[in-house]
Amino acid sequence: MPAVDLLRSSVSVTRPQDTRMTGYNRYSHHARRALTHADALVTRCQHPYMDTAHLLVGVMLTEGSIGCKVLQALHLSAKQAEPYLRTLYDTRSIAPASAHGTSVETVLMLAADESRWLGHHYIGTEHLLLGITRTNAGNASDLLHRLQKTPEQLRRRVRQALKTGETEPDLHQAKRNARLSELSRRAINAAEQMALVFDHPTVGLGHLLLVLCQETRSPTAALLRTSGLDENRLRRELINNDPLLLASIEPVLNRVLEEAEKVGSHYSGTEHLLLTLTLDPAGTALLRHYDLQAEMLRHKLQPGTR
Repeated sequence: MPAVDLLRSSVSVTRPQDTRMTGYNRYSHHARRALTHADALVTRCQHPYMDTAHLLVGVMLTEGSIGCKVLQALHLSAKQAEPYLRTLYDTRSIAPASAHGTSVETVLMLAADESRWLGHHYIGTEHLLLGITRTNAGNASDLLHRLQKTPEQLRRRVRQALKTGETEPDLHQAKRNARLSELSRRAINAAEQMALVFDHPTVGLGHLLLVLCQETRSPTAALLRTSGLDENRLRRELINNDPLLLASIEPVLNRVLEEAEKVGSHYSGTEHLLLTLTLDPAGTALLRHYDLQAEMLRHKLQPGTR
């Protein structure tokens, strides 16, 4: 199942009304990964519904996130926690309709509150942990106690981490500032879905390049293929977590509108995304890795940019 469907599935478990998707776009990439992991844990453990303990372990599994770093600092890991998680439910039971994710819904609402109070424009794994520590709903506190930790210890650690000013990448804000065309927006969303499927810590330039090669409605696909991009090699190296491919796309999104306006466009199309990729140091290194000449691509894109 595509990662975005897994995420929507996990959120739909937690929010039974149509308003459940309110703020969906505010979730950071890492928060979406944590929810996806939590949903997978429910299936793997054969539990009747998602509870806050699944979400807590989901954050533990979200490598590279602030929440995961905080939990590691407390010497908590998914390997350590999952055996306890499996014992928190009777797998033979069927959850009553009213029980489906009520506790997780509460945590997500509290996480959104924490984000607002901190003046953040996104909901990240750090906010999910703060939400978990603010309620006795669900069984995350039971899991923490079995791991010989308390919600108060966890909350204190999160607050300490936030004092350093560290935040999770806010891809949604970058997308909004980039003034993307509808096709570009679909391309970026597809890149993010791909990163979720592969459980990558960032939405990387490699995801973007592969999407631009596959998006047949865009002129970039034909240009990249005729320029010799090996799509199978790119996909294979993405699956193998090549660090060169996982450089964040945020610098490109932060610059793309400026480059689009230079060529007379008031929006950022897929051709502008590729053009900006050829101007980014990490992007040019990536293109060179696949025997593509950034200067040649730039020359072809600039005269005919639409």
